[in-house]
Amino acid sequence: MSVEKRIEALERSYGAEAREEDPAEVARRRAEFAAKLDRGEAKAAAEEAEGDPRRRIALDELKETMKERVRLRTGGP
Repeated sequence: MSVEKRIEALERSYGAEAREEDPAEVARRRAEFAAKLDRGEAKAAAEEAEGDPRRRIALDELKETMKERVRLRTGGP
């Protein structure tokens, strides 16, 4: 299953819908996600150095999916 499909499935399962959110909560979640992404990057680099690029590939796919979703939500090019 692609990353996009997994994200959509998670959104459906949690009933994700547009709503007003507390800016402090959004900032906290973003910081938490950034920290997790940093840890994932470090793991990916270590695994890639050992010859296993799978985590790096998955992170690259995740980043591209995130960029596309932001582009679609903001109406960007």
